[in-house]
Order: sequence, then C-alpha cells, then structure tokens
Amino acid sequence: MTPMPTTTLAFAGLLVVLGLGAYAISSSNTALLPAGFGAVLIGLALLARQMPGASKVLMHLAAVVALLGALAPAAALGIRAAAMSPLALSVNLGMLALCGGLLFLMVRSMIEARRARG
Repeated sequence: MTPMPTTTLAFAGLLVVLGLGAYAISSSNTALLPAGFGAVLIGLALLARQMPGASKVLMHLAAVVALLGALAPAAALGIRAAAMSPLALSVNLGMLALCGGLLFLMVRSMIEARRARG
C-alpha cells in the first residue's frame, strides 16, 4: 500500500488543480476553497515525510482537514444545490469526492496499521 503522505499529496494536488481551475473560469474567490484545503494537506504531508516521528500525528491532522473538506461542500450542497451554477455544483461535488475519498483511504490505513501492531 502507498504511504499515506504520498497518497495525501496526490489528492491535495488534485484539490489545488480543482480550485485553481475553477478560479480561472469564474474569478470567484470562493472557487479557491478546494485549493486552500489542498495547500494545507500538502503542508501536512510534506511535514510527515520530513518528520517520520510525527507522521502519525500529522496524518491524523490531515484526516481532520479531509473531514472538514468533505463536510463543507456536503453542507453547501444540502442547503443550496438547486441554486448553484453548474460550475459551483461540479466544484462542490469534486471537493466532496476528493476529500471523502482521501478520508476513506486514511481511515482504512489507520485501521490496518492498528491491526498490524496487534
């Protein structure tokens, strides 16, 4: 299995691309939200690579960021999905899928690591 900092970097990079792409199309500052979450995740993943002793804590923090990154668009979609532009709808769905997918992989990795410790 790929180490979680590497997986986190991949998902974070996709979030940055999503946010910057949406901003390039719309010039709306809120379109940058996925990029902001991606930047935080990149920072945590790089720190985890540089500080192996703190990797567990840093990846747990990254899981919290991923959870918040999934909850924010889920709440927005629940409140006003019908009123969103097609771009806003797709950015929210993309952020939800990326953050939710990353969170799923992180939780699975944490469970596997705990089982391996016995």
